[in-house]
Amino acid sequence: MGQGKILDLVLDNLHKVFFPEEWIQLDLTVSKTELLAMLIVDRYGEVIMSQISDYLNAPLSTTTGLVNRLVQNGYLQRERSDKDRRVVVIQLTDKGRNMMSEVKGSIESYLERINSVLSAEERQGLLKVFLKIIEALSQKDFVSGNSQVRQVIRKITIE
Repeated sequence: MGQGKILDLVLDNLHKVFFPEEWIQLDLTVSKTELLAMLIVDRYGEVIMSQISDYLNAPLSTTTGLVNRLVQNGYLQRERSDKDRRVVVIQLTDKGRNMMSEVKGSIESYLERINSVLSAEERQGLLKVFLKIIEALSQKDFVSGNSQVRQVIRKITIE
């Protein structure tokens, strides 16, 4: 199959991958970017703004506005860290945890449906292909054609 036909196939079916029926049924009152921010907070329990910014690959100013909206809408809360009172951490509220529970349940249902039609060998092959795709997309900025160098910000504990 030629690259043009593959591109057509991908574009014609993107909505099935990124907007499955289960997601449409969820009452998502947040944007996809806000949802990604909430997923990273859910994953780690509490994060700092720079972690969200790094995950979204967005400037800190953009991330601050996004988190402000989620705080205003009751999905996230800011609190001072117990370990260092100078640090503000971001956590999910009960409303945010409920939404993440719904979203993760929907994703699990979606993955179960995919798993039910694939053999163990096909699932293993798909995982290998998926990891290769992630690696390829992580190494190269395909829009500009430039290699990306990602800076890592580490949290240092000060005694």
